[in-house]
Amino acid sequence: MLAANLIDTSRITNANIYVNGQSLLGRADEVELAFPKAKMVDHKGLGMFGTAEFPAGIDKLEAKVKWSSVYPEVLSTVSIFSSLQFQLRASKETYTSQGRTAETPFIGLMTAQFKDGGPLNFKQHEQVDFPMTLVVYHCEYYLAGVQYLLYDVLANMYVINGVDQLATFRANIGML
Repeated sequence: MLAANLIDTSRITNANIYVNGQSLLGRADEVELAFPKAKMVDHKGLGMFGTAEFPAGIDKLEAKVKWSSVYPEVLSTVSIFSSLQFQLRASKETYTSQGRTAETPFIGLMTAQFKDGGPLNFKQHEQVDFPMTLVVYHCEYYLAGVQYLLYDVLANMYVINGVDQLATFRANIGML
């Protein structure tokens, strides 16, 4: 008899990136999506034996793309004054003792601006590295069509699993 609690393992091992709706299939070696990170501040006061740390907001977001070569469609996006729409699409595979039991789409969306192109590294007999750092203003992540995260710094939006984390904050400061 098999145990009721089977171990399942999920893996994402490949993806495609789109910039402003244009597929750049096979042109990026690596993509690092932005993810909100709490900005923490220390709190200490008279009568407290220790120090506590509390969230004070979200740190600025960055994403990184390492391109496998120099592409005109990428070079044409490096303006520091224009936002770009990035989309990463992947297939999450779930495995159990029965083999691959599910495939679900993962979609990451970002609105970002070019920040740094990094150095173009040329080495004999090696592929050129073209790293790009982006400042991210908006990101949202979906798994199997369900939105698990939405963060937009300029709209004061931070939604986790459908729960608006900043609704009371916006109401308290008079944002409708």
